[in-house]
Amino acid sequence: MESCIAAFQANDYESALIHYFPALDKTAKRRRPNGGVGARIRNFLDDELDIISHIATRNIFRVECDGVSFPQAIYKFARTSIAHEGELDQRINFNNHNGVSIGQTWNLPPSFIIGLIFAVLLAPENRNERFEKQYVVSIHGTKFNLGELWGERQKIRDWMENEYGHPIFQSRP
Repeated sequence: MESCIAAFQANDYESALIHYFPALDKTAKRRRPNGGVGARIRNFLDDELDIISHIATRNIFRVECDGVSFPQAIYKFARTSIAHEGELDQRINFNNHNGVSIGQTWNLPPSFIIGLIFAVLLAPENRNERFEKQYVVSIHGTKFNLGELWGERQKIRDWMENEYGHPIFQSRP
């Protein structure tokens, strides 16, 4: 994850994802050890989509375009393409600094990578992981020490509910 963060800080989003996807695979396998790789990754991303989308856009949303959902797009156009082709599929990019545009191409802001990083970092399955360095990130005006968040999904859920001013999560950790 530290290599992912370093690449992200250097605005090398494709390299950030190259370093991110093994951590995603490992985390999804911890959560669903008996599922196939594709299903467990898509299910993990779907589980955490509220957090991912809020961190990326300050909104919670689920979107599907031409039968492809966000978890499917990340798995098919990003993870699988990087794993098998060594690069992102042309149907997805993370360099849209003006917002979100979804159609033939998923044009996403780099903040979605931060949301993806948070999803893995916060997963209860990763509570025993650690960083070698200290990382502080500001999300919508609130600073977080990433090293203190390993496995602490509920802290972010509580923060989000405070931001929205009402409960938004049905389940607890």
